[in-house]
Amino acid sequence: RFVHGQSRMDWQEKDLLVIDEVSMLGARTLHAANEQLCRLRGSQQDFGGIPIVLFCGDFHQFRPVQERSILLPSVAVSWDEDNSFKAEQRHQHDKAHALWKKFTTVVMLDEQVRAAGDPELQTLLKRIRSGVQDRTDLDLLNSRCYREGRRIPWETGITVVTPLNRNRWNLNMEAALSFRIQQRSMMRIFISEHKWKDGLPTEEEAIMMLNQGDNSAVPVPGVFIFVPGMPVVVNHNTHQGLKLVNGASYTALNVILDKAHPGHRISADTMVHFGPPAGIILESETTKNFHFVGMPPGTILLIPTSVSIHCQRKRPWQQ
Repeated sequence: RFVHGQSRMDWQEKDLLVIDEVSMLGARTLHAANEQLCRLRGSQQDFGGIPIVLFCGDFHQFRPVQERSILLPSVAVSWDEDNSFKAEQRHQHDKAHALWKKFTTVVMLDEQVRAAGDPELQTLLKRIRSGVQDRTDLDLLNSRCYREGRRIPWETGITVVTPLNRNRWNLNMEAALSFRIQQRSMMRIFISEHKWKDGLPTEEEAIMMLNQGDNSAVPVPGVFIFVPGMPVVVNHNTHQGLKLVNGASYTALNVILDKAHPGHRISADTMVHFGPPAGIILESETTKNFHFVGMPPGTILLIPTSVSIHCQRKRPWQQ
């Protein structure tokens, strides 16, 4: 097969390959990835001779979709009765399984980070992971479900879990408003800044700009509400060496204002800024030994990001 010259050059410089969620890695995908890496790097060694290959995941989690697991050889797997998996597919499966068996160094991570502050949730997760959950566990989950018409007690520091992104943003806004009342402090509403390279925004772009939260098409939220001291969770790997990573919890101590976006008071305790802040000062147990110049001891700075949003331009007048 043809291999693009730039792609070959790019992969020649790679020394580390990390494959996450390995429980969902099917044998066919692993075989195809290995073959492609061999072509890209011009080597018949495993994974094209990349020095370090790291698999991460938990085989108690989801299995591959429409593929067979790399854990078992083909003879141990039930194949379709219509013989859709021929000898070639079985051969590829066994080659992928043989690759998997070459991984002999295992590091077990046994510390639960995201549920560290909730022993009850930790116990529940361990029981479910081990497959020993019973009716009492189901009753516990059902007892914590939202009841329509009932107020969520945000002042208790409760954590609310929802599967829908739009609900997450609505809940975050409600929690921020409740936290502002509880703390009796100033709430600042930051509206994202937008720039267009060519002319005025289209109808589609204007609608995207006015959206409250983020989604798969718009990777940044249109609005950010800040109250001093509010709890926040980072959802992007920003500074991994400093543990400012996806899923890490912090207290947002203060916000650094951008002079280009001054505040406009709309009530006694609410300010609106037509642009993002210059940064947010975060604090947690992982930052207590940090000492950055110009920063309060034990804190770290999170700055805003800029992204390009690609519009579909599907309407006839946008062509």
